[in-house]
This record gives sequence, structure tokens and C-alpha cells, in this order.
Amino acid sequence: MQGDAHVLVVEDEPALRGDLAEYLAARGFRVDQAASCKESLGVLDKRRPDIILLDLSLPDGSGFTVAAAARQKYDLAVGIIMLTAFSDEAHRLAGLSVGADIYLVKTASLREIDACCRNLMRRLRSSPSSSADPTAPVWDLDEAHWQLMTPDGVAVSLTGTEIAFLKPLMDAPNTPQERSRLSPRGDTRNLDAVVQRLRRKVEAASAHPPPFKTVYGSGYVFTGRRKGTG
Repeated sequence: MQGDAHVLVVEDEPALRGDLAEYLAARGFRVDQAASCKESLGVLDKRRPDIILLDLSLPDGSGFTVAAAARQKYDLAVGIIMLTAFSDEAHRLAGLSVGADIYLVKTASLREIDACCRNLMRRLRSSPSSSADPTAPVWDLDEAHWQLMTPDGVAVSLTGTEIAFLKPLMDAPNTPQERSRLSPRGDTRNLDAVVQRLRRKVEAASAHPPPFKTVYGSGYVFTGRRKGTG
């Protein structure tokens, strides 16, 4: 079932890392291993895992660093499960604040960890695919002239907040973006109003529906193709 799912196990204790990797591989996952922040970041530079099983305490830093780097590079396309000896609320909240999807203590069984990986994979795969649809309409964001060019060649004038919303979406088609990335200075209070206004402008100008959708619990996703990206 999970034969094409890729898990990166980040754990500095060799015995535990080996047990986790062996068990998950036997359960059908493809597994990479890393024992430090440096090794983890090296893997992330080369390829995107589906899930990172992440220890908090590493010999050269904190798992928080790896989580933040994964979110910055791949955003919501990566699931993060923190596996740590710290069970207090402060550590759990800190883990969730840097983007962990699930926080487990090291007393969790291998079967529980496997179940969490599978549940997280189902959730990730229910989100819009990160693969571009070659038949999707092509849109172009002209930042120099503050315009969105529709597939039928109409220029929609944009405000600064509308550009701030569209740019990160169109830079990563079909990858959900968090609300905090889609507003100037991360202020999301007026984001819904910005999106509603932009929808009305696009619908009034083009025969094509607006190329962005809401992703429940995450933010928004660009569902079209951007000009010049294939």
C-alpha cells in the first residue's frame, strides 16, 4: 500500500534508528536515514520525503531546525512526525509551532508509529497533487505592471495585497500554501476579504474560474499553470 511512500528517519541513536528504518521498510515504505541536522538537510536538498520521522535532540542541533527547513523548502507537501523523549506541553507546543503534524514520545510502539505514518500519508494524498496538470489553463502574474493575465488574454489589475497572495501560490502550483505566507507581513486578518475581492475581479474579467482553491485546515492552492513553467 505504501510502497511509493518515502520516509526520512532522523534519529541519532543507531539502534533505535535501525529499528525504525527496518520496521517501516518491512511495512512497505522506502526509507532514508539521518543521524544529525547536517545529514537531514543534505537529504532534503536532494529529494523530498513524504514524511519526516524526526527526533528533537540531535548531536549538532535541534530537530526544530530540520522541521523549519523542510517547511521552508517543501511547505505542506511534507508530513512531519516528531518522535522525542520530551512529553511536556511546552515541547509539544514548540514542535507544533514549527510545523509538526504529529508529536509522539519515544514510548510509542512501532505499530503506533506505522499507523501515524499511514494516516498522515492518507491525509497528504487527499490534498491537491503537487504534479502540474498539463491541461490546466495558463495564467501569468505580471508583477511589474500589477496585473494577472488570464488564459483568454485579459489583464486583471491587482493591488499589492493581491500580488502578495498570488505570488507564493503561483510560484508553487498545486502545492498548498499556509495563510501566513499569503499576506503581507503574515497578517491574515483581512486575507478572506482579499480573496473574495480577487475572485470577483477574475470572474468578471474571464470565462475561466479563478485558479486558486481553499485547502481546508491549510490555506490555498494554485490549480492552474503559470506561463513559462510548462
